[in-house]
Amino acid sequence: ETSSFTPEDEQRTQQYQEEAQRAVVQKQCINEDEFLLSLNMHSVVKSFDKFSIPRVSQLTQRSNQFNLRTVRYTEEEISAITDSDEYITLDFTLEDKYGDYGLISVIILKKQSDALFIDTWIMSCRVLKRGMEKFVLNQIRQQANMIGAKEIIGEYLPTAKNGMVKGHYHELGFTKCDEGNNLWTLNLQSYSEYPTFIAVKTADIQEPV
Repeated sequence: ETSSFTPEDEQRTQQYQEEAQRAVVQKQCINEDEFLLSLNMHSVVKSFDKFSIPRVSQLTQRSNQFNLRTVRYTEEEISAITDSDEYITLDFTLEDKYGDYGLISVIILKKQSDALFIDTWIMSCRVLKRGMEKFVLNQIRQQANMIGAKEIIGEYLPTAKNGMVKGHYHELGFTKCDEGNNLWTLNLQSYSEYPTFIAVKTADIQEPV
C-alpha cells in the first residue's frame, strides 16, 4: 500500500453520516429515478495530476471488489503513465447535495491502433447504484472519439474478490470476443450515450449528461 495519507482518509466518519441521510431520503422517494434526481449529483472529470496521483495509486493498491483487472501501481508508475503519450488517464469525483465522496473512480486507457484498451477501471463501492458506471463509460467513449478509435476493449480478470464485476462489460453492452479469453469489445459506431443523473462539473459550469 502507498504510504501517502490523503484527505479522503480523514473524511470517512463524515461520509458515513452523509450516507445515512441519503438512506432516509431514498426510503421516502417513489422510485430509484426520483431518488437519483433528488441527489443533484455532479462529477469533476480530468486527467491525473500531481494532486490526484497519490490517491490514484492508493486505489490501485487497495481496491479489490470493483477492479476489473486488479493491476497494482506505485505512485512512480502512475506518474510515468500520466506522462506517456501511449495512455489516456481519467479520474472522477462525485458530489451530491449531502456531501463529497472525493475521488471515486480511476480509468487508465491504453491506445491501440484503432481502439482504446481499458487497462484499469476501478470504482469505489460507496457509489454503487448511482449510475456512475454508465457515466464513466460515456466519458471513455468521448476520449475514444477524440482520437478516432473505432472500438473500446475491456478485460475482466477474475480474482477471489472481484466477482461483483463479472458481468460488468456485458451489462454495459460489450460483446465477448471469444469464450477462451476475458476480452470484451464495444463497437462505437452503434453506441449511444447512456442517460444518467450526473452532471459534468468544471470550475464554473455544470453540463447535464
